Amino acid sequence: MKLPTFVLLLACFFAAAAIAQEPIAPYSAQRVIERVQTLADGTRITQTPHKVNEYRDSEGRTRTEETSGSDTEAPRITSISITDPVAGVRYTLDPDAHTAREKSMPKAVAKAAEPSAPKQAEPQISRESLGTETIGGVLAKGTRTTTIYPAGSFGNDRAVTVVRENWVSPELLVVVVIKVSDPRTGEFTSRLTNISRSEPDASLFQVPAGYEVIMGGPSAAPVTRRP
Repeated sequence: MKLPTFVLLLACFFAAAAIAQEPIAPYSAQRVIERVQTLADGTRITQTPHKVNEYRDSEGRTRTEETSGSDTEAPRITSISITDPVAGVRYTLDPDAHTAREKSMPKAVAKAAEPSAPKQAEPQISRESLGTETIGGVLAKGTRTTTIYPAGSFGNDRAVTVVRENWVSPELLVVVVIKVSDPRTGEFTSRLTNISRSEPDASLFQVPAGYEVIMGGPSAAPVTRRP
């Protein structure tokens, strides 16, 4: 199961938000992602939980480790992403191939206005505060967003209601819990566990020795190998 794209985007957003915060709060944790789908006949399909290790230091550098595994095999790290805003680079590490793809972090560029697309039925969006709770040892503020898509929004013959809960730590500036209930895709939960607020080891944000560093995309040629 691949890490959902919007979770990666949220991680990038809060990493960027943390950079603007002084001082930046370091942490390490494991994010557990679960999805349950209910079929038309009532059958429930529970996917194997997906686990991602997360680290951030006091300089705003981040590291995420995607893992794979099952009830019968030990988890192993399959992919590593390192974002270093201090050096202005991002690395994608392949632990099996011992390669690190390096890319410069893009700079914000103003986009020209695009022609507006034909308007579809506008969804009704409402938000409510859920107050604060202590989750995994950290204080988090909760918000529930309810989106109702009218009939005809995407070929649906009746209204579709999607409910989303976000619990964000004001101290860490990370999403601690996400809950999404969507009749099209099922129930999705992302929860940060085993949260430690100690400074992670600096070596976690560096390319390991023996890795081949490749500049740019998949077709780029290797430029060096770390001793």
